[in-house]
Amino acid sequence: MPVDKNASLLSNFSSVASSLVRADGNWTGISLQEVAVGLILTLIDVITLLGNMVVFICPVVEKRLRTVTYMFIMSLAMADFLVACLVMPFSIIYEVTGMWLFGKLFCKVWISFDVMFCTASIVTLCFISLDRYCSVVTPYHYLKRMSRGRCIAMTCMVWVYSSLISFLPIMQGWNEIPGVDFDAGRECIFVTNWTFAIVASALAFFVPFMVMCSMYFFIYRASRLKATRIVSQALEIHYHPKSKRQNNLQLENKATRTISIIISVFILCWLPYFVLNVWLAAKGADSTSSVLADTFKIITWLGYCNSTINPMLYAFLNRDFQRALKKLLFCRRRSQVDIGEDMVSIATFTKTAQDLDYSIKVPLPSGTLKNKTKQ
Repeated sequence: MPVDKNASLLSNFSSVASSLVRADGNWTGISLQEVAVGLILTLIDVITLLGNMVVFICPVVEKRLRTVTYMFIMSLAMADFLVACLVMPFSIIYEVTGMWLFGKLFCKVWISFDVMFCTASIVTLCFISLDRYCSVVTPYHYLKRMSRGRCIAMTCMVWVYSSLISFLPIMQGWNEIPGVDFDAGRECIFVTNWTFAIVASALAFFVPFMVMCSMYFFIYRASRLKATRIVSQALEIHYHPKSKRQNNLQLENKATRTISIIISVFILCWLPYFVLNVWLAAKGADSTSSVLADTFKIITWLGYCNSTINPMLYAFLNRDFQRALKKLLFCRRRSQVDIGEDMVSIATFTKTAQDLDYSIKVPLPSGTLKNKTKQ
């Protein structure tokens, strides 16, 4: 049996080689455009690897990152790192050569990896939004609701859930369409029937997407209400333009913009893929064309790019992470980065959003200063 597999793999490589060589011995199969595409995709893969590796390393040099909430960031980085290790490289080879070189069995395994890691990344993003909701909207119950044991259990649940909707149905063939097959020696196509496309897309994307949007909407609303209270109290006491309350209001606005970016990037990367995936399953296999196939490849890589962007959104925007990154890059024991209360950090992952104390100094008729603290 191993001899047969090796012979099949060698035949695939030889067929690729024969298709890339003309009769005069010159290479002609891979065009400059395919080489350029391969280089661009390889660059995306390398950036994804490095970005998520940094997420793993930074807690070693920065103690402030060693929190229970950071487990979700580690889970997200693990999913994105595995996408870069076990999904992107084979996809690059497939795109450049135009042929699948690794056999039908590994084709199923590769597709299962693809579905599993991308689902784990999406569901982890959903859990991060739940964590941020508990931190910002109900801060005084946060430590009880997000204990270390509960975070570990939730992280394990993400991976079990992702494996159940990827390896189990794909290896069992529940996604296949009777009578529809592909040439395993040249292609690796994720064939999905209507039922599987609807159920898998709902479980892997649409349900987590709705939960994530709802949580960030509540976070946005809480942030706006807090900002409104700051403005009203500011008008009432006529605080100084450089007061701490105004700085915190600016941080609230910055956090709102960060949330908007998080949602926009997530929608841009993943919504086109799942919409087109369901549409193709509904139209059937006969609706495929070369233009549609190329479009599907592009939006598939757009989804992969979410794994590239995630470290920038959920880690690099955080001030504690910036401290750790400066220590790694410049070998500094201390950093000049401001580590005060950061609403952008609250919108991403580290700090628990207790109601901030805003101290305003107002001159009294007697010349003394009176501190008024927001309760």
